[in-house]
Amino acid sequence: MVSIRALVGVALAVALVAGVAAVAATQRGRASRDSHAAKISSPGAGGSSPVATSPSPTPVDAYRLKLKGRYQQTSYYCEPASAAMSLATFGVKVDQNTLARKMKTRSTGTKVSDVETVMDSYLYKRHYNDTVVGDVFDAPEILMTKVSYDIGVLRRAPILQVWSKRLPWDRKAGKGEEHAIVAYGYHISKGTITVFDPWGPTGGTHTISVKALATSFADRAAMHYFERI
Repeated sequence: MVSIRALVGVALAVALVAGVAAVAATQRGRASRDSHAAKISSPGAGGSSPVATSPSPTPVDAYRLKLKGRYQQTSYYCEPASAAMSLATFGVKVDQNTLARKMKTRSTGTKVSDVETVMDSYLYKRHYNDTVVGDVFDAPEILMTKVSYDIGVLRRAPILQVWSKRLPWDRKAGKGEEHAIVAYGYHISKGTITVFDPWGPTGGTHTISVKALATSFADRAAMHYFERI
């Protein structure tokens, strides 16, 4: 016959194991929740995209993608031109006219939410997500973190939404027009980002300080941030 003392000992042992398992499960759950970043959508973007995993690999100090620059075919095709360059880094070949039609581009420009929707239509099947983020606005450290992740880790070129006249190579009085450019290089220790501006007269490849770029954004709809899903 098993003694009462032995039964009590077994019960205590089972309770201890169960307690350790519960703590471990709680920690795994907390780690899982902490490893996911919330999707920050631009106004009107819908926010229906799946939640993407937070960046974890550390990018190298400097990296530049091989990018074929494309100038916009009309005065209002900056979004289609920038999207075409960005998508090319995902292996997607699509012309500006096709993107302009899908993005409902008009002579007055293109809505950022439409750009995000069309980008995602190409990226989801490749297990990537495009989220328009505003936390890089006037925040150079956050901007460099996100740009270096997209370029240095994912090897993709993100679209940036800026005020054209806030760019050093196109600076005049006032904000100017809302404009799209593509980032395809960075240098963390030097604090610089290399972009391609599709605007013909003053565009092309330019290297700009991350501080200056962070202040050139078009308010809260600032950067198309790519993540794996």
